[in-house]
Amino acid sequence: MRWTLALLAVAAAIATACGGARPASPAAAPMRAGPAAESLAPAPGDPRAEIDALDREITAALARAQLAPPAMASCAGASCQAAIAEPFATPQTSDPVCRPAASEKCKDVCTLSTSICRDQQRICDLARQLAGDDWAANKCTSARASCQAAHDSCCSCVL
Repeated sequence: MRWTLALLAVAAAIATACGGARPASPAAAPMRAGPAAESLAPAPGDPRAEIDALDREITAALARAQLAPPAMASCAGASCQAAIAEPFATPQTSDPVCRPAASEKCKDVCTLSTSICRDQQRICDLARQLAGDDWAANKCTSARASCQAAHDSCCSCVL
C-alpha cells in the first residue's frame, strides 16, 4: 500500500512538473469557425448578403467611433440609379486639409473612418452590379453618408 501511494505521489509530481492537465482559459481557447462564425460571413457569390454584412460592419464601426448613423436613404427606380451613378471620391485621411490630433482617440477614429470608407466602396461596387436594385442603391447612398461623416469626424478630431 505504501509503495502504491508513493508511486502515485511521484506520478502526480511528475505530471505537475510537466504541465499536467490545466484547465483551458476562455481567452486561450482557439477560435474555431463554427455555426455562429459561419452565419456572419456572407454566402460566396451573394452580393446582397455581402452588402448586408458590410452594412452591419459600418454600423458597428460608427458605434465604436461614437457617431450616429446617418438617416436611411430612400430612393426608388431611376433616382436610385442616378444616385449611385453620381461620382463619389472616397475621402482620404492623407488629404492635406485633414489634420486630426495625434492622440490615440483620433488615431482610432481615423482607423474606423478608413474601414467605413473601404466598406462603402465595396457596397457601392456591388450595388452597381445589381442594377435596378433599389435596396442595394439605398445601402450605397447610406454608406456614402457614413463614410463622409466618419471622415469629417476624423479630420476634425482634436482630443
